[in-house]
Amino acid sequence: MNELRSQSLGNLPSPSAQASMFKGGVEEMRAQVSQNFSPHGIKVINAHPNGGRYRLLHRGNIVMHTLAYGAEIRVEVPELPDFYNIHVPLTGGGRLMVGGQDIAAPLTIIGPRQRIDMNWSVDHDVMIIQVPDALIDRVLEDQLGEAPKRDMYFEPQVIDESPLSRVLTALALPATAGETFPFAASSLAEHHFEQFLLHTLLGSQPHTYSADLGEPSAPSTSAALRRALRFCEEHAAEPITVRDIAAAARVSVRTLQSGFREHLQTTPMAYLRNVRLARAHADLLHIAETGSRTTVTEVALRWGFVHLSRFAAFYRQTYGYAPSVARRGR
Repeated sequence: MNELRSQSLGNLPSPSAQASMFKGGVEEMRAQVSQNFSPHGIKVINAHPNGGRYRLLHRGNIVMHTLAYGAEIRVEVPELPDFYNIHVPLTGGGRLMVGGQDIAAPLTIIGPRQRIDMNWSVDHDVMIIQVPDALIDRVLEDQLGEAPKRDMYFEPQVIDESPLSRVLTALALPATAGETFPFAASSLAEHHFEQFLLHTLLGSQPHTYSADLGEPSAPSTSAALRRALRFCEEHAAEPITVRDIAAAARVSVRTLQSGFREHLQTTPMAYLRNVRLARAHADLLHIAETGSRTTVTEVALRWGFVHLSRFAAFYRQTYGYAPSVARRGR
């Protein structure tokens, strides 16, 4: 039985040099995990004859992996550095303790400055979503209207049936099957997925600033609203965020959101989605006229619609028929 010990980063190759799939014994997995996550201690309780497996699922601003040590293990992490880890068990199970507190939930999130003690079953396979704290802080600053002044912590236990829980459960399906995520098809789709995950995380998982995210105090002016609408129209093909729209409107994100709710009964990103839907509609009509071989999927991804079923539902709700019908020329 191995003793708990810390594995330094050493001179391992950079993550970009790693293959998307890596297999090996416990010691090889220890090195691989230390490279891609953080130094940690590990104690092997019972080894699995098939060995371990690490898979890189997605590398963008947010990184997604699956990890199976190939053993029943105990892992100690003195403190995570500058990122949050979201754990989604695919097979097997385990227990997580954060700062000495036992977390009785399958879906968990841990972050910087937190001490972690994990136990995983011999047949475990876990999807880990790695979110840099700089991304969280940026979105949080947008929503607060100022830079965060206190250390940020999420409640470690992901709430059952919350929007975040449903998103993580949906992501587990292609991860388990070894399939490519739909948002990997374009940089715009990837950007929208990452923004969607960040806002879902901050909007549905309790955290240090949950009580501070109240209603803005100042309404959005009509001039600011016109600037926001024009920006959406002119930059619909780009991976813009609600922060970009607010900057163009020259108001805070919270004020922008308040103005859209008050005057348009919608949100900035929902309005942008409708602009993009109209552009996709125009593309499909053009395809029908010219006989282009461009597919509905390609058009949807071009305009940032990652979930094709949702794109089809939005399209049908707006235009009264399926996008495939428009492509064929009705």
